[in-house]
Amino acid sequence: MNAGLKSGTIIHARAPVRNADLGGWRDTRLFDHGFVLNFAIRLYTYVTLSSRQDAAIELEGQDVGETERIADIRAIEYDGALSLIKAALTSSQMKAGGFHMAVRSEAPPASGLGSSAAVGVSALGALHRLNGQVRLPYQIASEAQRLETEILHQECGVQDQLCSAYGGINYIEVRYPEAHVMPVHLAPGTLLDLEARSLVVYTGKSHFSSGTHKSVISHFEMGDPNTIDAMDRLNETAEWGLRSLLADDLEGYAEALNYNWTQQKRLHPTITTPQVEAMHEAVLDAGAIGFKLNGAGAGGTAMVLCRHDRVHTVRDRLQEEFPEAVIFPMKLDIGQHQGMQVWETRRR
Repeated sequence: MNAGLKSGTIIHARAPVRNADLGGWRDTRLFDHGFVLNFAIRLYTYVTLSSRQDAAIELEGQDVGETERIADIRAIEYDGALSLIKAALTSSQMKAGGFHMAVRSEAPPASGLGSSAAVGVSALGALHRLNGQVRLPYQIASEAQRLETEILHQECGVQDQLCSAYGGINYIEVRYPEAHVMPVHLAPGTLLDLEARSLVVYTGKSHFSSGTHKSVISHFEMGDPNTIDAMDRLNETAEWGLRSLLADDLEGYAEALNYNWTQQKRLHPTITTPQVEAMHEAVLDAGAIGFKLNGAGAGGTAMVLCRHDRVHTVRDRLQEEFPEAVIFPMKLDIGQHQGMQVWETRRR
């Protein structure tokens, strides 16, 4: 049994996912400086740690139906669906086993919502609590990003982890890999109207960003003029979106979403699909004014902003023409318990 986990005690952690990323790519190693704007929303990843009677560590990915028993932390192999959780074990420098670690997410798989960042943030939050260590949101976010870049050797920006750790609405200045997080506080009416008029739409098809990332990076590093120009224009959208929200101008914010999506599609032909284009056309016809795919695109989820009196017609049109789509109301992760949270309960 783990010395840091009392019998019957369960450590819980949760972290929200990121939505509506404006200025994407400007938070990556490709740029010395950039700005991004994003929202944390109330679709959470949960991690629980509970004690075992032996010294092993058992990992359980509840969404993928996989479990793995680890007898020796020093011999971890980073493969399979649980590789990110294994990286968190290594990074947190666990000294002992004797616990079961379960992970589940409310977001659809490969949704473009930065769910891997939420896994990393919540896993580290729980493991550091088990170790008796206190970490600030920025420290957790930075460590979670390094899980992906330094341990798993993946391309990864910094905004998703910061969004999960801090919660809320954030305007982030990035000097990769460092960042300055500026929480955005909107007027109550703007905040409520933004939630009421927004939908998060899962297209029914998962997106897998690694191949797209590699191709975009290759074109950028080779100096492709179209890619470089699109990247430069993406950098305009974060400030545009921020300025519009602070002015209670959701129509202006919708224009920033649309402009971001236009530039995003220039980066690679697979960022959009015929299904996504049909969905985009349908929601605009039904009363939406803003649309973009989250993350790298190519499926996953879309952020849709509607006219105030047309949310129902947009929803009905989606349900009629795209039965595979799953529609979530956009509820912002804002308040006393926003961002990564860690707590303990007793097993009954």
